[in-house]
Amino acid sequence: MLSLPTYAQKQFAFQVECVSVENSGSVTIKIWNTKKGKRYSQQQARKNAVHAILYSGVPGNNGCVTQKPLLSTPKSIEEFKKIENDFFSKNGLWSKYTREAFLSTTIPQQIGNKKWKIYQVSVSKDLLRKYLEEQKINKSLNSGF
Repeated sequence: MLSLPTYAQKQFAFQVECVSVENSGSVTIKIWNTKKGKRYSQQQARKNAVHAILYSGVPGNNGCVTQKPLLSTPKSIEEFKKIENDFFSKNGLWSKYTREAFLSTTIPQQIGNKKWKIYQVSVSKDLLRKYLEEQKINKSLNSGF
């Protein structure tokens, strides 16, 4: 049996499942909210997908390699918290890092026959990483240790 992590920070109660990791640096995931169910909106799914890439990463399965969170140190988390409200605001930069979400036609097994909205969302992980480096939140992959 596959166990998927639930991320319940603040107002978040979403689960993610990896669909694919592209050569372009994007990660495509399925995402659903265990609290909102049918009321889960496309925009919230996109925001939550970016949040997952930043804070929790994505567990590996379906041929996907585990994606570690981009904010992986207490210092990077603390630095991002300073800009998080603006980043995730209505007109924030978060939307720049996702493509349109769409309802998934295949339902993860652990959901069964629940009437939840499950979205498939692609997040440009490499562009998001570059943004964090430009903001001096994360060190560049090219910089030394």
